This record gives sequence, structure tokens and C-alpha cells, in this order.
Amino acid sequence: MGRVGFVAVVAGVLGLACGPAQNPMDGGVDGGADVGVGPIGCANFPERLDADYTVAKGCWLVLKTPTLAAGITLTIAPGAKLVFSSETALLIDAQQSLQAVGTSEEPIVLTGALPVRGHWRGLKFTGTSVLSRLDYVTVEYGGATRADTEAAAIKLAADSRGVRASISHTTMRESQGFGLYLTGSAVVPAFASNVMTKNTLGPANVDAEVVGVLDSTSSFTGNDKDEVVVRGSRLSTSATWDDVGVPYHLKASLASTAGAKWTIKAGARLIMPPETGITISGAASALIAEGTAEKPIVFTGETQTRGAWEGIALSSNDTDNLLRHTTVEYAGNTSSNAQAAAVTATADSSGVQVKLDHLTVRQSQGFGLKLGGSALVPVFAGNVLTQNALGPAMIDSNAAHQLGPDSTYTGNDVDKVLIDAQWVSGAVTWRALSVPYVIDGNVSAQRVWTLEPGVTLEMMPMTSIRVDGDLAGFHAVGTQSKPITITGVNKSRGAWDGIDFDTTLNTANALEYCVVEYGGGATRLGWTGMIYAHADSHGVRVSVTNSTIRHSGVWGIYMSRSQTGDVSNNTYADNALGDYLHEP
Repeated sequence: MGRVGFVAVVAGVLGLACGPAQNPMDGGVDGGADVGVGPIGCANFPERLDADYTVAKGCWLVLKTPTLAAGITLTIAPGAKLVFSSETALLIDAQQSLQAVGTSEEPIVLTGALPVRGHWRGLKFTGTSVLSRLDYVTVEYGGATRADTEAAAIKLAADSRGVRASISHTTMRESQGFGLYLTGSAVVPAFASNVMTKNTLGPANVDAEVVGVLDSTSSFTGNDKDEVVVRGSRLSTSATWDDVGVPYHLKASLASTAGAKWTIKAGARLIMPPETGITISGAASALIAEGTAEKPIVFTGETQTRGAWEGIALSSNDTDNLLRHTTVEYAGNTSSNAQAAAVTATADSSGVQVKLDHLTVRQSQGFGLKLGGSALVPVFAGNVLTQNALGPAMIDSNAAHQLGPDSTYTGNDVDKVLIDAQWVSGAVTWRALSVPYVIDGNVSAQRVWTLEPGVTLEMMPMTSIRVDGDLAGFHAVGTQSKPITITGVNKSRGAWDGIDFDTTLNTANALEYCVVEYGGGATRLGWTGMIYAHADSHGVRVSVTNSTIRHSGVWGIYMSRSQTGDVSNNTYADNALGDYLHEP
């Protein structure tokens, strides 16, 4: 069968109940091979409209893209069917308005003369801030991608004049491109109960600024690719992203700027491409990801490999920041940052805070979690940090007290919490976790620093614990069944420096039921004991009782003559210069 015969048969099938076929006529420059061969009984649609126009119920053949005068309103009545020839389109521009309001019994149909994806270009709005409305409309067989790789059945692509359209009960199907395309400045006052299905590139391609218009009452499944493509790199206004039943696939890093609060509903899934991340910064910006146990929120990578994307970085001090029943996986790319983490909360003096509640961080190429010294975590409960290459977490010494024992820190390549050590500024207690803390530098207590029974500190080479001044204190009191262990990462004499009490009379200074071992490496500093207490006439107070002191590179305990406090009932072994000396 020849091309014309085939087209005539298909066109006749499209309009069996419409009456006799129209005679062929000139289709214009954008007419296709099916020009003039329309469904039986279809009237020819006007090629030009110079005034407001209503398309009556019935079948209309669009032979060429109609030209509409600026500012007019095109109304399509319920039950109207527009059949578009190849390469034609319906363009709403220049402050024009389209009012296509059908009913469930009499929907409006915009279709192609052939039931082939991309047969026509589709419905496009651009440069019109006058509100258009689509209700009970079907747009099918459009979205030709030959000249537009981001074509869609319905496309809102604004210039400086903007574009506005409400879309409800509308079906976008069988597009060669996407079902729906929204530019960042598109205004969609209403979007509900729409269906985007059987489209080649996916249900929708939308800018990050307008993802929030998509809703869970609409359907986004049944496409060749069931995912919403998200363009753009910023979110400048507050928005809520619903669980639409398919993933959001971001194509670039996304930053929420000052004042923008980004809420993600339970069940939503976000896919991140390589070398991209999510940044929440600026005053009053926030990420509110609140999933449930049954419907967690998931941030994942395009590939299921460690370091597939950068991760989530928060530097906002907004109290709304929340990751609850959320999974962050395959992030923490270390190619440009050797100490990267999948979730990072760091900031300057303005601070950062976030509630972490049943957060799962896994398969990071770096750490699972990183907290800076100013990080405030008012809720840290039920979190799982597992299967991460560098360990569960890297935490500033000023933030470590916020970690809790009801979270999971095991199952990583390195099951240790790395402490970025400098100060412990507040009167805080470090909790006993299921893994040790690894101290990577000298840590100085400025108030009373308490270790809970069962805590293990592993000290890197040339590191120390320092307690200087009466406000400072170090209170490491374990129990016989849950001793506190302070040891070296390396298990050799002098592997770390020691614990230094300098001119402090704080009554909290005490080590009881502790194991202190493999220290005493600070001879370069003049320290003569692994536990070393010294002062001028002011004096120094510390007690060491019921503890095991062993494997020191110098004395196990060395107390200056000005030291007061009980040193008794300790066990000593393998201390290079001796076990305990109190200067006479």
C-alpha cells in the first residue's frame, strides 16, 4: 500500500463516525504528508484568528499552525476534537489566552492525524502572563523532537513576559518527548488529577523552581522512562516536593538560597548525577525532609556506587532543618575532598543546626556524617551510619557530645568516629558508642569534659588531652563493668603524648576505672608522665583511682609537688621510667 493510501486509511479510522472526508487542500509551509487527508467530517480549522474565537464541539482538521492575533482568547468547547497535521502546533503567545475546558463526559482532544508519537509538535505556551486553563483535555501524539530535544505534549516556556496556565484533569500521552515541560518562571495556579503516560522521554521535564506544582493526585507512570527530570540549580522560593510515584532526576547541583524552605514529602525519591550535590545555606533557608518508617525519603546516585555524587551540605542555622526517616546513599565523593561526607553540617560563626532522626547514611566514599564545631543537633536519634568507606562520622570535638548511643555506627570499612580535635568548649558529656572515638589532634577542655562509662578514646600520634585552668576539668569515671579506655591508635609505648593537667583546681578532675595506655610520648614537650600534673604556686588537683596505667614511654603517672587528690588502688604494667612518682 502506498503512503497516501496508508494515510487515508488511518485518517478514516480516526473519524469513522464523522461523515464524509474533506477534499485535499494546500496545507501551508508546516503541513506534512497527511495534509488534506483528514478524518471524515472534520472541518478545516482557520489558518488565522484576528479576534476572540470559540471552537465548537466537533472535529476540526488543523492543516497548518494557526496564526493568532496578539491578546486574543481562544476558547475550545467541550467535545471538540482538533486533529493536527504533521509538524503543526498550537502556539499561545503575545498575551493570548487558551480556555480549553471540557468535562468528564465530553473531554477536549488535541491529537495527531496519525497515531504516531511526535506526529505534531504539541501545545506550547510562551510569552503570555494572561491565565490560560486546561481542564478535561487530552493531548496526544505530539512532542516532536526533531527540532526540539526537550519537546513535550504541553510546554510552558516563558520569556520575560512570563507564562500562566492552570492544568487539571488533563492527559498528556504518546509524546515523542515529555508529557509536560515547565520553565522556571512558569506560573501554574492549579495542577491536579492529570495523567502523563506513554511518553518517550518521561512524564515531565520541569525547572527546580516549579517542581512544587506537581502533585500526588496526578499520575506520572507508564512512560518509557518513569522519572521527572529536574533542571536548574537553585531554589529561590519556598516549595514542597510531593511524592509523585516516580523519582525526581536532578540534572545539576541544587542550592536552596536565603529564605527558601524546601520541604520534601514522605516517599519522595531524588536521583543525583555525578559531581553534583545539594546545598542549603543562607538565612532562613531550610531542608525539611520528613519521611516515615513506611515511606522513607531517598537521596541516591545515578549509579549505585560509592561517591556517585557529592552529598548534602547544610550551613543554615534555621530551626526547621530536618532529616527524618531519610536515606542518603552513594554520595561523599572524595575526588576533590579527601574527607568528604554524604551529609555535612558545617558553618562559620553564624552556626548550623539540623535535626537528625532515623537518618540512614550508607555507601559513602568518604564518611557518612560530618559535623562542624558550631553544629547544633537538637535531635540525634535512631540514625544508621553504615557501609561508608572512611567511617560512620567525622565530628568536631565541640559537637561530639551530640552523638547518641541509640544510633548505629557499625558495618563501615572503618568502625570508628573520627574527632577533628581542638577544643571542648562547653560542659558536656561524651556518650559511650558502639565504636571508639579517634582523636586526631590535641584537644583542650575549657569547661568540665565528662566521659560516660564505656567510652573508648583512641589517640593518634603526637596528640594529647589538656586541662588548663580552674574552669577546665576532665571527668573520666567509669565502672568496674564499663571502664573508660584511653589508648593509642598504635599499640606501642609513647604512641601518643598523654593527659596534661596544668594549674587546675577543678574538683571534677578525676580518672576512675580507666585504662590509660600507650601514651607518654611527649618528652619533646618536657612531660615526664603519661598522666602529668603540674602547676606553679596555684596548685593542681586530680585524682586517679582504680585504674590501669600501662605501656607508657615515660612514667605512668607523674605528679608535681603541688598536686592534690587521691592516687590509689591502681594497676601498673610496662611503664618505661616507672609507675607512679609524686615529687617530694
